[in-house]
Amino acid sequence: MKTIDIKTFCDQLHESLKSQLETASLENPDPISKTSKCLVVVTTAINELKEFVYGYEFENTGEEIKFFKELKPVIVSQYYYYSKVFSIKIGEPFNGFDSLTTYYHHELNELQEFVKANTEFYRYCLLGSTRFDDKYFVRSPKTSDPDVDSKFSTGLDNVLARIIAYQKVKEYLNGLIIKVSTESPHNLSALKWTGTKLALIELIYALQSVDAINNGKADIKQIADSFESLFNISLGNYYRHFQEIRLRKNGKANFIDDLKEKLVQRLDDFS
Repeated sequence: MKTIDIKTFCDQLHESLKSQLETASLENPDPISKTSKCLVVVTTAINELKEFVYGYEFENTGEEIKFFKELKPVIVSQYYYYSKVFSIKIGEPFNGFDSLTTYYHHELNELQEFVKANTEFYRYCLLGSTRFDDKYFVRSPKTSDPDVDSKFSTGLDNVLARIIAYQKVKEYLNGLIIKVSTESPHNLSALKWTGTKLALIELIYALQSVDAINNGKADIKQIADSFESLFNISLGNYYRHFQEIRLRKNGKANFIDDLKEKLVQRLDDFS
C-alpha cells in the first residue's frame, strides 16, 4: 500500500536537495571542493529517488509521463550540472587569460553541439507538445541501450535533464568569460572599494535577493567575482562572512540601512 505519491516524494526530495546544496556551497567556497561535495549530495538524492521508483507502481500512464517529463529531469539535471562544472574547473589551463578564454569557448561549443543534436526533441519539450509523450516518456523493457536503466529511465528523460543542466552551465561559462575579461591586465578597473568587506558582501547578497542581476539567475559567486574585479578587492570567504552578518545582534543589514538613510537625506537636501 502506497503511503505517498511520486510527485509528493519528488517535491520533498527536491526541497531537501536545494537546502543541502546551499549548505554545501556555504561550507565549501572553493569551486572544486564545493562542486565535489555537491556531486555527492546530488548522487545520494538520485539514489533515493531510484530506490523509491523501483518500488513504486504508477497510477496510470499520465503519472508516469509526468514523472519522466517534468519531475525527474529537474532533479537529475543537478547531477549533470555539477558534473560538468567539476570537469570544467579541473581542466582549466594554467597559462594565462587568453588560454582560459579559448578553453571556456571550446566548452561552450561542446554544450551547443549537444543541444543542437537534440534540437527537435528540445523544441518538442519547450512547446509543451504531448503527441509523442507515450513514446518519449514511458519506460520500455525492450530498450537496446545498455546504458539505460529500463526501470528508472526512458532514455530521453536523461537527455532532457542534460539539456536543462547545460543551459545553466552555459550561464556559468559566460560568467567565467566575463570574469577573465575583466581581470585581464588590459581591463583593470580604476575603481577601489574603500568601505568594509562586510558592507560589500551585504550589498552583494541584497542585490541577489531582489533578482537585480541577470533576472535573478546569477549566483553569489558570479556576483562576488564581478565585484571583486570591479573594485580591485578580495572578499575572501564571503559565505562565512555572510554567516557573521546573519548572526548580528544589533541590525542585520547595517550597510543597506545606512545606504537608504543617506540617500533619503540627500534627496531631501535637493527638495
